[in-house]
Amino acid sequence: MKSALPPVLLAALQLWRKRRLQALLSTLGIVVGVAGLVLVMALGEGARREMEAALGGLGAGALVVRHRPEAVGGDPLTPIHQRRIARLLGGELAGIAPLRAVTVPVQGAEAQVDAVEVIATNRHYAELANLSPRAGRFIADRDLAGVERVCVLGGALGRRLFPRGQVLGQPLRIDGQWFRVVGWLQAGPGLPGLGTLGLGGADQRLYVPLGTLTAPGDGALDELLIRLARPDALGVATAVIRRVMTTGPAGVAGAGVPVELIVPVEVMRQKHRLQALFRSALLGVAGLMLAVGGIGIMNVMMVSVAARRAEIGLRRAVGATRRHILIQFVTEAVVIAVAGGIAGVALGWALALVIDLASPWALVFSPLAALVGFAVSALAGVLFGTYPALGAASVSPIDALNDL
Repeated sequence: MKSALPPVLLAALQLWRKRRLQALLSTLGIVVGVAGLVLVMALGEGARREMEAALGGLGAGALVVRHRPEAVGGDPLTPIHQRRIARLLGGELAGIAPLRAVTVPVQGAEAQVDAVEVIATNRHYAELANLSPRAGRFIADRDLAGVERVCVLGGALGRRLFPRGQVLGQPLRIDGQWFRVVGWLQAGPGLPGLGTLGLGGADQRLYVPLGTLTAPGDGALDELLIRLARPDALGVATAVIRRVMTTGPAGVAGAGVPVELIVPVEVMRQKHRLQALFRSALLGVAGLMLAVGGIGIMNVMMVSVAARRAEIGLRRAVGATRRHILIQFVTEAVVIAVAGGIAGVALGWALALVIDLASPWALVFSPLAALVGFAVSALAGVLFGTYPALGAASVSPIDALNDL
């Protein structure tokens, strides 16, 4: 049966049958190089989407005021500081959420979790931290005013405590006190890459109104989450916060409140700068391996030309032109390189999946990465296969026929 493949491609595929081991070894550099290239693109796409999600969810004008309890001689962070900051920022402030965090045991009617991070806050936290209820509602102003013992569960925590699916309205024992579940959040990681700021990992957290888990008179806070109306107001906001934290209610300078100011967007940018260094190193290794793979292909093709001089002379004697010989050997090099490119794309996809699961870095494999991998491997085949092909095309038919 006659093959539907072009004769030049059939001839190129014969190289795999005749010199299978040589062709396989020559593709290893291409495989590793293309896999590295796919990883670089997956890492870059993951970083881009992560930054977009963080900026879209939290906003570029956000900052965290975190109390440093390890500091000696400092005052506590309280709602008084929150109100002073809100008053001084005025129209520059889009929202402010106080936060008190404790880790306590939580018990439901169907299950118990020994250590759950409980966030005591107000209604603004859901907006600032990009939390969306799948059922019920988040904490409301009336809950804080009446010190209502209600709570909102993260998506995964709700499934752990109530595996049968009925969550809303259920009683829940939090650190020895009974609460009623009024909300259940959408499943999801919250804001990516910001777990260290208390803004990620919302799936496993529980939210209660501020003041319900503390003794009367204990109004100390752990953090203030602030969003500004304009990102360029960060400088002004930082100055205002430092002024409030270093002066007492009457404006008299004192020991002040030891706090740390954190700009989440800058944290994300620092993380992405580290990823950029990793991508650059990986891209360099990929380029080096592609060059090594290309040299391997060139070596195999030069050996093939030397071993097939008689065949080349015979083809030239029966009418084949130099162009025909050139196209044939370039095609053989491209077939070897593209085979390595296909294996490299598969390896890169598998490595991206493993790194995404085993590390905090998000990797996103896209069809564009596969197309680029194929294109680069084909280009390597053309570049490194042209020199041996030119050597084959320049073989003298008379000298080659003498080798028969």
